Amino acid sequence: QAGAQDNTTVSALDWLKKIADSSRTVSYAGTFSYQHGRRVETSRVVHYVNQAGGVFEKLETLDGPPREVIRANDHVTAYLPDSKLVLVERRSTRHLPMMLPDKLSDLNSQYEVKTQEIDRVGGLACQWISVTPRDKLRYGRKFCAELESGLPLRAQVFNERSEILESFGFSQLSLGSKFSKDQVASKYEARAQAQKWRVDHSALNVMEQAADTGWTVNNVPPGYRKAMEVKRTIVGRPVAMPHLVYSDGLTAISIFIEPKQREIGNKPL
Repeated sequence: QAGAQDNTTVSALDWLKKIADSSRTVSYAGTFSYQHGRRVETSRVVHYVNQAGGVFEKLETLDGPPREVIRANDHVTAYLPDSKLVLVERRSTRHLPMMLPDKLSDLNSQYEVKTQEIDRVGGLACQWISVTPRDKLRYGRKFCAELESGLPLRAQVFNERSEILESFGFSQLSLGSKFSKDQVASKYEARAQAQKWRVDHSALNVMEQAADTGWTVNNVPPGYRKAMEVKRTIVGRPVAMPHLVYSDGLTAISIFIEPKQREIGNKPL
């Protein structure tokens, strides 16, 4: 029985590895919904990965105020037509639906990872994998991975009472589509230029530099390790802001430290 349990764990970890790899390598186009609490947002996405590893993506919201996000590797442009605003920034590549660890085997000490039933999402068969915490310090997760590619078709975050806090799922999906520049081109770019929408480049002035910030965190929860420590420079701020990230391999906690301004009368120093 112990041997069978070990095999199940290995199989489940292999599925998580497949999910992590597919999010970086599979091209797809489809419609998905994201739910957080009572808020539900539906979006259309086109995501292409070329052989050299370049990522091109177009994300368009279908609910509420229109918003379109165009990505070419780490260069991201967001169009907000209601505000006549274009936001330009550099951002590390985002992979749907959530972060997964580099060393999946490290999850075993903090989570129980199991394969569950075969299901169907958006007309495609998928394998459910559950990641259940062994304590009450973190949330659990479930993924349903498409059988061939491993792309997560549905994902859920749940608490200790098995209540779903956050969910993501495709309602329609096409895998392995051929690349077409037209499909990842902005439908607002020409209008934004003609109508002279305001272009905000301020996010490009945010700089990160790996450094010893001089800050330490005591009583870190079991399994969490420092994953990143940088000094973040933001235009308009007098000093660089320390930023520390701790992760257990599945979830991450960000800590920003901003010096409190001392005041003399009504004037900050």
